[in-house]
Amino acid sequence: MIFEVFITAAAKQRIREQAEWIATKQASPQVAGDWLRHIGRTIEELETMPRRYPVATENAWCDYELRQVSVGQFVLFFTILEDTQAVWVIHARHGRQLTRLDDLPDDIGSIDESS
Repeated sequence: MIFEVFITAAAKQRIREQAEWIATKQASPQVAGDWLRHIGRTIEELETMPRRYPVATENAWCDYELRQVSVGQFVLFFTILEDTQAVWVIHARHGRQLTRLDDLPDDIGSIDESS
């Protein structure tokens, strides 16, 4: 089964911030570009077998299933909508950061690209 993959504006912003940090604070624009391509490939790979990734610890906070995939030390959080065959990347963070409850949508109905 092939899923359509979407990413919320909030998750996109967190990914951009991390890439900017790599490019500027670590003075590594090339590494930032490589990292962004790796993130992009990982997100694209969610279209097939997204359930191969584990349920996130933060799943306990949600009324929907929350899964995670690690890309090095960066973590992408996503949910799977079986009825529409969609995967939504809803949050992203560096592994050393903590997820806050307000980082995640309250319910699946509030997930959209502007979140």
